Amino acid sequence: MKKLVAGVVVLGVLFTSTAFASPLAKLEAGKGKIDASVSISPRMKAQGVDLDGKTRYRFGATYGIGDRIGLDYLYAANAGDKYDSSVKSHQINLMYEINPYVTAFGGFVLNKLKMNGYGDDNTNGYQLGLQGKYGIADKTTAWAKFGYGNTITQYELGVGYELAKNWEANVFYNDTKYKDFSHDMAVNTHSINIGATYKF
Repeated sequence: MKKLVAGVVVLGVLFTSTAFASPLAKLEAGKGKIDASVSISPRMKAQGVDLDGKTRYRFGATYGIGDRIGLDYLYAANAGDKYDSSVKSHQINLMYEINPYVTAFGGFVLNKLKMNGYGDDNTNGYQLGLQGKYGIADKTTAWAKFGYGNTITQYELGVGYELAKNWEANVFYNDTKYKDFSHDMAVNTHSINIGATYKF
């Protein structure tokens, strides 16, 4: 019964939050994962102006530092076809596994914006959020992530499939708003991403 209730909660997160790459099965000391992905048909907008998008990449790592506690790092690169524009983000989060299906996180965010006519700008701040995961079929896990902070708002929906021991292929949709740059500048990005996860 508990498993059913937890599953319903996670599915609720998946569909109502519309809003990391494939999450770890469990956060425990010495266990971790490495993720890498590329974006497909990315889009980028600044103050409502469509900058189109260029294929870019994301990579990250998660490492368990204790029972139900871990550290997560994410680097996300985005670029537009217009105005030599790009936005990059470094995110470091402390993660706490509430139960086998839901993990809370919070941490530091550093965003870097570059655009002709605007210059270079950096913002840093915090974010808090939740990540849910649920096995939907043999070797297949769905997940959702939602994060909110003073310089970022993001959500992600994805599915991972176990290819071999320790290896997963995944596909996910990510939508992120980078905000609080100078002159109230904000940049929105969204993309479908394909990638791989190695778990150890």
